[in-house]
Order: sequence, then C-alpha cells, then structure tokens
Amino acid sequence: METMQVKDMTEEQLKTLIRSSINEILDDYFGDIDDGDQIKESFKESLLEIRRKRLTGRHTISASEVYTRYGIEH
Repeated sequence: METMQVKDMTEEQLKTLIRSSINEILDDYFGDIDDGDQIKESFKESLLEIRRKRLTGRHTISASEVYTRYGIEH
C-alpha cells in the first residue's frame, strides 16, 4: 500500500488526517471515558499552561501564515 504525501493531499484530506491524529493522541491521554479513566495530571497541566500563555497574549499565527510557511495551497 502506497502512503500519500502531505503535499499531495487536498485541504479536506489534510484536515481529516489532523483530526484523526488529534483523536488518537487524546485517546492516549484520556483513555476510554466509559471506563471512568481520569485525565492524566501532566496532560491537565499542559493544557493549563497553554491557556495561561494565550491569556497573557502569547503570539500565535494565522492559518494562512501556516499555509505560506509550509507551501500548502488552500
């Protein structure tokens, strides 16, 4: 089976790939919520740190800047 390159993906395919990757990572952190698993403390702290940075005006970049930096057509 051939693996598709990111550069060959449509915007929708890339979004789907990103969502799928995020879901897998969140599943690793959260576990099966039906089993009553708790959020790992380290993950909770990471989220709180991101939130603190955003609240203090941490610089972010727009989606269009990401597209430009990585040569993604949109």
